[in-house]
Amino acid sequence: MSMKKVFVASVVATSLTTSVVGAVSAAPAVKPAASATQVQNSTFTINGNQVIVRSIVKNGETLVAVRDVIKAMGAQAEMVNGATVIQLNGHTISLQNKSKQLDVDGTKVNLKQPITIIGGTSYVALRPLVSSVGGTIGLKNGQLEVSTIALIEGAENPRFAGADQLIVSKNDDQGRSDYLVNTTTGKYELLLTSEGGSDLVVSPSGNQAAYTNAEGAVYVIDLKTKASKLITSDTSIKPELVWSADESSIYFLQGDKGSVIANLNLADGSIKKLVEDKVDYKENLNVSVSGKRFVYTVTTLGKVTSDATNVDEDNVSIDFSANQQQLFSYNNGNEKPQAVKLTTSTDDKVFIYSVDGQKAYYVSVPSEDGNASLMSVDASQKPVTVYNEHDVEQAILSGSTLYVLAAQDDNNSVILSIDTVTGQQSKLYTVSSDVSSIVVTGSQIAVVEKGRVLVQAGGSWKAVTK
Repeated sequence: MSMKKVFVASVVATSLTTSVVGAVSAAPAVKPAASATQVQNSTFTINGNQVIVRSIVKNGETLVAVRDVIKAMGAQAEMVNGATVIQLNGHTISLQNKSKQLDVDGTKVNLKQPITIIGGTSYVALRPLVSSVGGTIGLKNGQLEVSTIALIEGAENPRFAGADQLIVSKNDDQGRSDYLVNTTTGKYELLLTSEGGSDLVVSPSGNQAAYTNAEGAVYVIDLKTKASKLITSDTSIKPELVWSADESSIYFLQGDKGSVIANLNLADGSIKKLVEDKVDYKENLNVSVSGKRFVYTVTTLGKVTSDATNVDEDNVSIDFSANQQQLFSYNNGNEKPQAVKLTTSTDDKVFIYSVDGQKAYYVSVPSEDGNASLMSVDASQKPVTVYNEHDVEQAILSGSTLYVLAAQDDNNSVILSIDTVTGQQSKLYTVSSDVSSIVVTGSQIAVVEKGRVLVQAGGSWKAVTK
């Protein structure tokens, strides 16, 4: 079947826009205004900080003190020919008292209410002012939240890195740049630039990340100090890095065919081969907390069926029906450890996860039309359906909970959680079918929608990239 396999992001972009319009016209305040021109103190969150902003309500619309908002946004402002000129995020906005227009980068923007003066202070509608500098407005825990921080654009591969922080990446002809993004404010900073290296793999604590350079050397970067440390200069190919639960070592597949499972000691840089069974094309390495059990996949490739002696000629035939990917477990704690085959079916298997190195979870994609299903399997080789109500597009294991993105219909997808211990399922969110992936760590969840990363905060989705 054809499965969307581009992952998730969220219907909230549309619903947020609708709710924001209503929120601006009914901004929360310490106490209600007795008249249309009575000044009141309103508490907003602007760029992650709670601030008091003077405001009035005029003809059902909330107007805010220009001076208060400019200060909270960190914008530059000056008086030019009797007009207030604001500069922020590369935009220039001119406000003229009593005017019903803003001049935004040379373009006139109409206002519902004229810029009003009370006690020598100018008041303007919040939403058009924020929009004019490329900002956003939303609601979090019932409080108006404003962000005017310029968001990073074109970023990919989001990963949580501790509380309220994501790592995202941008690629160009010079290589890859990794950035840290604050999920509360959207503010970002450059973390690392590399050429030909692996993706950053975040440790369980979220305090550090591991990566290889183009030659295969392994580094660990401290996400607080931004300092990288060389762990080993060993140049063997390391296609997958997996942190140990206690962050004392890193497991990895070794070799261009991923034949070996090895362990790298972070204290002294020593490498120990743990599984060397000469079985090629291992992938999707999962390691138990004990570090003794492994779950992985092995892919068998197509076979040459004619003229095998001269593969350069056009008449060589390859039987691709032999292509299969199967799950295996391996217990290094046994006296005579050996790989145990968990699956035998010919379906495609993606999103492989295991908590204990014994039972594995995966998404089964049928070769013909039909829903992709979330499955579990153990040494009994009897797959069990965990979820197949809707077409599964992605599954993530975080702790002992599975998070599933599934297509509900042509317009909507659902995100649900499944407890791997009790089997209890809970529907968390309904999102747009444009959501292409989800990212989960602990209680933090983000989605990717049309290239933007949005995080869940206080019941709403907030864009932190654009």
